[in-house]
Amino acid sequence: MKKPFLFLLLPFIVLLLPVSVIGVEFSGNECYYYLEPNSTLEVHYTHSVSLTKVVDVYRVSGSGIYFTKEMWQEFLAGQPLDFQYKQGPFYVKETNEFLGKSWSYWFIPINNATISIDGKTVFVQPGTDGVLEIKVEKVPLILSVARRCG
Repeated sequence: MKKPFLFLLLPFIVLLLPVSVIGVEFSGNECYYYLEPNSTLEVHYTHSVSLTKVVDVYRVSGSGIYFTKEMWQEFLAGQPLDFQYKQGPFYVKETNEFLGKSWSYWFIPINNATISIDGKTVFVQPGTDGVLEIKVEKVPLILSVARRCG
């Protein structure tokens, strides 16, 4: 009798195993995206002063979040003054800055933020303001499935 019980218990144990994910949280709502060895995460938004597009690019791995590229269109308040090259309408600056296991943005409705991971859109800002937090973490497999992004 013990063997059938253990066989039935095994799927529940598997669902509780921790998996590495990229957590995307906005105003208390969180979703998870399975973490590949070197995922690319892009944050696209409209700059609130210049009203032009900005793209921030990150490399995300189990060790954390690395800021790798910033692309912008104007040199107004809060935007960089130095760039390495121009790509179409964007000024581009590449870097490799370790940010830790989490990174936050404050967005207002005019920012119209969108996040894509490995080319797939996983978050579109609702018409409200709030804090967007991106984090690398481990969660139970069942939670990563139940709250999957996109």
